[in-house]
Amino acid sequence: MRKLLLLFGVLFSIQLISQTHNWTRTNPGGGGAYSTVGASASGIIIAGSDLSGAYRSTDSGQTWDVIGASRGMTETHISGVGFHRTDGNIIYIGTENGIFRSDDGGDNVNHVLVGGYITDIEFGTNVASTGYASSHPTYNSNNGVIFKSTDNGLTWMQSSVNLPAGIRILKIVVNPNDADTVYILTGQGRFACGPADVFRSTDGGVNWTNLTSLFDEVMDIAIDPNNPQNIFITTMNTDCAEPFYWTDLLGSIYKSTNGGTNWGSALSNYTGVIWIDANNSSNIRLIDPREPYPWIATSGTWTSANGGVDFIQTGDVNNWDIFFNNQIFFCYSSSYNGICKTLGEDLSNPNDYYWSNYQWVFQTTDNGTTFHNIFTNEVTSGFWQSRGFDNINMMDVAISESRPDTIFTAHFDIGLWRSLDNGASWQSCNDDTHTGSWNGNGGNCATVLVDPTRPNVVWASLSGNQNGQPPTYLLKNTNTGERTSWALANSGLPDEEVMGLSLDKNSTSSNRTLFVTAQGDVYKSTDDGASWTMAYNCNGCRYTAVDQFDGNVVYAGGEKGLWRSLNGGTNWTDVSHADMVGTVGIPFWDGDYDGVFDVKTDPNHADWVYVTALGTGKGLYKSEDKGGTWQKLITDDFMRRVAIVPQNSNKLYATSSSAFEAGGYDSNSGGILFSQDGGQSWTSQNQGMAYTMALAIAVGNETVPYVFAGSPGTGFQKSLVYDVALPVTYLAPFSARLEEDIVRLTWQTAAEVDADYYSVERSTDGATWRSIGKVAALNQAYSYFKIDSNPVSPIAYYR
Repeated sequence: MRKLLLLFGVLFSIQLISQTHNWTRTNPGGGGAYSTVGASASGIIIAGSDLSGAYRSTDSGQTWDVIGASRGMTETHISGVGFHRTDGNIIYIGTENGIFRSDDGGDNVNHVLVGGYITDIEFGTNVASTGYASSHPTYNSNNGVIFKSTDNGLTWMQSSVNLPAGIRILKIVVNPNDADTVYILTGQGRFACGPADVFRSTDGGVNWTNLTSLFDEVMDIAIDPNNPQNIFITTMNTDCAEPFYWTDLLGSIYKSTNGGTNWGSALSNYTGVIWIDANNSSNIRLIDPREPYPWIATSGTWTSANGGVDFIQTGDVNNWDIFFNNQIFFCYSSSYNGICKTLGEDLSNPNDYYWSNYQWVFQTTDNGTTFHNIFTNEVTSGFWQSRGFDNINMMDVAISESRPDTIFTAHFDIGLWRSLDNGASWQSCNDDTHTGSWNGNGGNCATVLVDPTRPNVVWASLSGNQNGQPPTYLLKNTNTGERTSWALANSGLPDEEVMGLSLDKNSTSSNRTLFVTAQGDVYKSTDDGASWTMAYNCNGCRYTAVDQFDGNVVYAGGEKGLWRSLNGGTNWTDVSHADMVGTVGIPFWDGDYDGVFDVKTDPNHADWVYVTALGTGKGLYKSEDKGGTWQKLITDDFMRRVAIVPQNSNKLYATSSSAFEAGGYDSNSGGILFSQDGGQSWTSQNQGMAYTMALAIAVGNETVPYVFAGSPGTGFQKSLVYDVALPVTYLAPFSARLEEDIVRLTWQTAAEVDADYYSVERSTDGATWRSIGKVAALNQAYSYFKIDSNPVSPIAYYR
């Protein structure tokens, strides 16, 4: 009989079942900007956004989804939409890189015209397969041309030959009885401005004639659907050099009875976007979206029953929906893509029209008497949940440790919002005083921090400016972020580029030690944010973090790399991995910024720190010795943020996004990455996302916590994180017993969750191991055994 000395431990190789995240989008709703909106012959509403593709609703705006890269839409900036007049499933989407087409209602799209900034697409002639599109060489060009398709938009060719230089084409109108007769309206779009005139072609878009050279600037054009020889235009007084483009609110409506060749005198001195009743052309409605406010006498909807001669007000803006903004001034305005693009028709119901602008979308179902929002619902008084219509970019997210159902999200343009119910509803935290011209109806927030033991205490930056320009304020709130409860917490702190808040968890709970960056330098407060002093003249630091077990260990990072202090911020040492250093002098907000983009310390291990670096060949890094040495966990050109699951440091998230404050999708953008083994392996968790782009991310500390992740454009989304505890709870330890010529290995579990198998290994020296087999995990309490039928002698180690 052989005698063996058996040495064993309890180290298992446990294969975990990979978790699939079931994301649910959760936001206040809206955000902006939106270029145009309309609905197809089957009632499919399409709204174009400037950051996150095209939004689609198939239930009259009750819910929305996104036509993004997952459906073939590889552009994020939508500049025009169009519809086949009879086939409600054929949809055309204009972008800053040509035209995309869908023949299945938006479930999938194909890129049918590459290149050109497309501002409008129109099919609606007596030849259903013929359509026109307006294109510009670049987004800010005012040298528009016309493309034509004769095969339902499958292929396109430039048709126009003599359009003048210097025009920005806004709108196309076609003669429903003659495929060769088409009109265009030029003027001011979002990125370019030119003369506001109407041109006509009678030879299929080849040659063009200016019909309004003797008029003031033209606001809109419409064609009588029942008698296409009747053309209506409205006029205005404008100047491309003026801040708001228009110089006053005056204007008139004119009519031509011969297709625009001749015009009579003004029908009346009303102006606006034109809406001709498809059932009765004598009924003409005008809505001027430029300044639709109660104190403007011509605001609202005005209707003529005699073809535009006399008008009466039929829609009062005081009766229109003002949702969470509660002020008409911050709700209704004209479209960035041209005043004439503010209203969009519904081809399935001529009584319905849509209104899109810089942040919102509305619907009227009563001929303009009222407009109601179709992007958000009030869940409880003052708290709102999006219908899926979001177009927002974000900077930060914070989850309360002591009250994990309390979430704060920090955004561009819509500012700071809070949820007190784990994202089921949201309320604005933006105050009137510190959000500039937004007056509390929006704003910009770059950083937010919740005290770990005082859930009512929150610090955040607020500004009216998007890129940290002064004045940017650091504020403190002792009422869980309630919007009227903010107080300045910035004595001694510059009021520019305030970001990267962190907190020493070991400091006195009533008088915290905090760190933040401002103008690229590091500042410290030892009195709960009441006053600040410069801790490090970094000239290139954007984020800070404090070791969660030793408040003397502080990190700061940015384009200047990663810096560490071992004495609470008094002295600093460069501990950068070579990849962490970026190019000093490139603004943080610039698309070419490279360097540190996030710093996080581990909640369960002293000395552990994680750092992301943005830029070519950079990625995610981990140190277990305060930055002394580094392990690269991910290589990703667009790495943004990192989050550690508080209950289990083996579970990590990293985010990757080609977009930041503006749109722009790159297929190499990684989205959300998830690891269950401390970063040694990663899986993509982009299920259901329109674009694989993610930025701010945080995880709660419940037993089964939520992870909140922000995707630039479509906003925040949440998912439960299962199995945050170790997957196996042992009842009896791993043991080995020699039985004749075999070794019996046994272990007993009290609980197992999502374990796949146990790998049993043997070694003769305790250093080199080889597997002797796997045992399937049953994911229940169980007594396991494994037989080693060929043991080694004289000493064997098992694990």
